[in-house]
Amino acid sequence: MELNKKTVSQWNNQLNNNNNEKLLQNIITKNSITKLYTNRDVHQKYQHIFSNKVTPFAKATNQASSGRCWLFAGLNVIRRQMMEKYKLKDFEFSQNYLFFWDKLERFNYNLECIIETKNENLNSQLVQHLLTDPTCDGGQWDMVVNLIEKYGLVPKCVYNESYHSSNSDELNSILTKLFRNNAKILRESTNPRELKNNMVKEAYNILCKFLGTPPEIFDWIYEPYKLSDSTKESKESKESKESKESKESKESNIPPVIIKNLTPLSFYKEYVDFNCDDYVSLINDPRKEHPYNKMYTVKYLGNIVEGHKVRYLNLDINTMKQLVLNNIKNNTPVWFGCDVGKSLHNTECAMDFELTHHLQLLNIELSLTKEDRLNFKESLMTHAMVITGANIQKNVSSITNTENETVDIWQIENSWSDKGPLQGYYTMTDKWFDEYVYEIVVHKKYLTPEQQELYKTGIENYTVLDTWDPMGSLA
Repeated sequence: MELNKKTVSQWNNQLNNNNNEKLLQNIITKNSITKLYTNRDVHQKYQHIFSNKVTPFAKATNQASSGRCWLFAGLNVIRRQMMEKYKLKDFEFSQNYLFFWDKLERFNYNLECIIETKNENLNSQLVQHLLTDPTCDGGQWDMVVNLIEKYGLVPKCVYNESYHSSNSDELNSILTKLFRNNAKILRESTNPRELKNNMVKEAYNILCKFLGTPPEIFDWIYEPYKLSDSTKESKESKESKESKESKESKESNIPPVIIKNLTPLSFYKEYVDFNCDDYVSLINDPRKEHPYNKMYTVKYLGNIVEGHKVRYLNLDINTMKQLVLNNIKNNTPVWFGCDVGKSLHNTECAMDFELTHHLQLLNIELSLTKEDRLNFKESLMTHAMVITGANIQKNVSSITNTENETVDIWQIENSWSDKGPLQGYYTMTDKWFDEYVYEIVVHKKYLTPEQQELYKTGIENYTVLDTWDPMGSLA
């Protein structure tokens, strides 16, 4: 049935005769709707208290106007071990360094995909997907691992941010134009791989101009700091101001340490106590056609041709939450991917259905389940952060007299600067975790023997999802 003017006129009369509807119209037309609804009762209860938090505390980082959250989150997981080992007040690895090599490797990887699919119809869903966003900033945990294992790591002070690492739109626009031009040439060539090397070389030169030439050899200079003295309160509550100043002066006089002639790989292998192979990616995909306790990968999803495939073990959400909790209890932060824009309260820095639900202003109630949202393109992973704490509540059953633990809120380390009530850290309710967390990365020692075996055997025995599957989305 067609939409006719008479019907629209009736709707208009109903709207104009409803004072509440007109009031909402006047309010909404002048304001962002996401800022209009805050549940005051819930907001008043926010205390930002967590029973368990990983240590040491690390200052929130800032990915600025770029989509590098997956890199920031990955490096934020690793940096606390550096802070503890070398007694550093704060520390960051160079995100720009891995960003450079990811851009170059991704350019090469996706050109290889174009060559492999050159006999596919240009208008096929596969080829069009490969051309849609070939040089985007997003990524996955296994892609972080590929970069670190091939190129190593460097401290941020050695290879700092450039304007374009923090503002990546112009760089991405130029690389995308170049990629699509090259894709046409490769698809029409009878010997495409003879041409590809010069194409990647051209991308390398562009990246050097925009991001700077990455270091091959460098010196690392750092100042140790007595974390134990700086983070705990003095037992001498009546210590004089002069004594405190003297103590701080002694700590500040610890001589800097200089380590010379490092390469990025030698720095990673000799000075960073982190084994990427110890960590595994787990997803919660509740779609019926993707059973739990199975391994999955996504076709043409990766960044380094010879690197690891992106691989996931699919688990139910309660199992995933218990694994996260086990990591937090053992002072291990957890990389995770989620759909961050859903019920996000920017001012309170909280992901909470009850705190903000602006659709209620419009009397909209959505009935889609997590499975439905994946199937109908209403949700997918859009952002990666780090879980660094949990507020654990112990509950005793009056029937069985047994104790169990539940979590009401989780502490989240984000990479959107240090603004907000928690200096850049966020809160996530457990209910929000259920609905919008899709992936976690945990130390494999926390997996059960059965889960470890599933992951081990699944490395070569997995289901391949379509290139455009939502589990192939990049954080």
